[in-house]
Amino acid sequence: MEGVTQGYPGEAPLFERFGMTVEAGERIAIIGPNGIGKTTLLRTLAGELSPLSGSVKWTDSAELGHFAQDHADDFAHDATLFEWMAQWTDGGEQVIRGALGRMLFGSDDIGKSVKVISGGEQGRMLFGKLTLTRPNVLLMDEPTNHLDMESIEALNLALAHYSGTLIFVSHDREFVSSLATRILDMGEEGITDFSGSYDDYLRSQGLFG
Repeated sequence: MEGVTQGYPGEAPLFERFGMTVEAGERIAIIGPNGIGKTTLLRTLAGELSPLSGSVKWTDSAELGHFAQDHADDFAHDATLFEWMAQWTDGGEQVIRGALGRMLFGSDDIGKSVKVISGGEQGRMLFGKLTLTRPNVLLMDEPTNHLDMESIEALNLALAHYSGTLIFVSHDREFVSSLATRILDMGEEGITDFSGSYDDYLRSQGLFG
């Protein structure tokens, strides 16, 4: 990302001339108050939004997986949980059941329609999809939203063992603290890019310890 300015017509830019280089295997947390542009930054990195100026370029080997905050479109067509998950793999029944099981869906759940599951369950299904498609770059927008504690722990454990590059937006301080190796803190004055853990960042700001 080089010299990127981003925003919406008729409004002041959300951020200006921002640049960053992402190293393979980094775990970057995007934090900041609501409305500051965190989702917009993530969608720009994902290629869903074109910057007003500047450029975003990934290496040719980068395979992006995007976990959006709004999941409704992903579940617009009726299918069972098993059928929905099956579309993301050429593996057999055991592979699909394994993916569902890792996301805490039991044998009684796999025949349910995706149209009746909760927002939290949709999130778990999408993360199950990502475990099957295996992108080497994960872009996740508030992945713990609507999840209960057990689901958050399962997600946290899976991400802790993920060997690819992770860039995520989150308000969950424990989640950020347990995963992040770099912090992008978005504020009114711009974006602070800090290399280190969340606790290290808080200490650098005089907010911790």
